[in-house]
Amino acid sequence: MIAATALLLGWLAAATPTDAAVDSPVAVTTRLSPDPSHVGDILTLEITAAFPRGYSVNLPIGVTFAPLHLVDLSEGEPEVTGEGLRKTFTVRLQHFAPGPAQVPSFTLTYVDEAGAVQTAAVPAVPLQVDSLLANEADPQPRPDDPPLSIEYPNTLAETIVYSVLGTLTAAVLAWWALARLRRRRRPAFVPPPIPAHELALEALDELERGSLLADGLVQDYYVELTEIGKGYIERRFGVEALDRTTEEIRRVLVRNPDAIAPLSADEVMAFLHRSDLVKFARMRPEGDAATDDLRWVRDAVARSRIDGMPAPAQPGATPEPGAEARP
Repeated sequence: MIAATALLLGWLAAATPTDAAVDSPVAVTTRLSPDPSHVGDILTLEITAAFPRGYSVNLPIGVTFAPLHLVDLSEGEPEVTGEGLRKTFTVRLQHFAPGPAQVPSFTLTYVDEAGAVQTAAVPAVPLQVDSLLANEADPQPRPDDPPLSIEYPNTLAETIVYSVLGTLTAAVLAWWALARLRRRRRPAFVPPPIPAHELALEALDELERGSLLADGLVQDYYVELTEIGKGYIERRFGVEALDRTTEEIRRVLVRNPDAIAPLSADEVMAFLHRSDLVKFARMRPEGDAATDDLRWVRDAVARSRIDGMPAPAQPGATPEPGAEARP
């Protein structure tokens, strides 16, 4: 009876949009499988968000599902559905206690057309977890195994001999390595690499001077802008980004949100999601959104450049509060 009730509640939660969808432009539905399940089974929670064009939706960094154990999570690319878009998030979980349980409620974040970050609630999803011993009529613990007698040989003399031989061998190898080190030539001078912020700022200036936007090549513009931003993150913070998709970068930042400090993982993911909408969903940014994204990348480089010095001021830029005027 409990399992049937939990199954009915889970079906209703999966088939009915959340209450937040009534007042929010983002409609959220959920589906959990399998339900009922057994202790330790992999549970798959699918969250589908439907939202208008011009919006981007994602899971916030650091979301938790306690007391359930998070195995992994992934998100698909936005799909065009009539007048709007649809995106699916897949969360894999485990639960290790039998009985009724639930996936706790959490929120999705979305960025509207004005660039404001807002949230949409995902309700708790009930489930039933059965014991692995439920099918046995009278489960009994196994008796203890009989004790085993293990005889240990006397190898003290052999141990001493091998220890002396090992010490002598290590001493000879250390002398040989030291002699080779002394005879080794001094390495040739190698000029220091160009700092990551200099490479990024030079590439941004070249992109801004180019004619991709004027020629209507918005997708090519965002491909180059995204490569500049990913390249800077990889060179500056050591986070592999150039050969990774937005979802793969997101997985790295979920495990370590401080990997790109002082930059915020949420703002970086919002920029990458906006770029994906242009590159893959063929959405055209409105007004000055394309140049605003380039200014955001330049500002992110200025805020996180490794030498701690501010980037050169851009025409029309407002100086930061407390910044001293330079002669």
